Amino acid sequence: MDKHLGLDPHQLRHSAATHLGEAKVPLQLIMAKTRHKNPRTAMRYTRPGSEAVAEITAILGPPKRSH
Repeated sequence: MDKHLGLDPHQLRHSAATHLGEAKVPLQLIMAKTRHKNPRTAMRYTRPGSEAVAEITAILGPPKRSH
């Protein structure tokens, strides 16, 4: 761990995977970037945020009226 910056490689990898997941990057590409071999492991870092859940909820909801 870099004591000066307070960061370690695992935290950076986690942050990168999280940001890529929020940007809707496919899991396979996130795995390639973070060098995860197991999709289950990579998926732990790519939890959708509240905005992503709201977006999906809107897709499943009734159509909005235009008037």
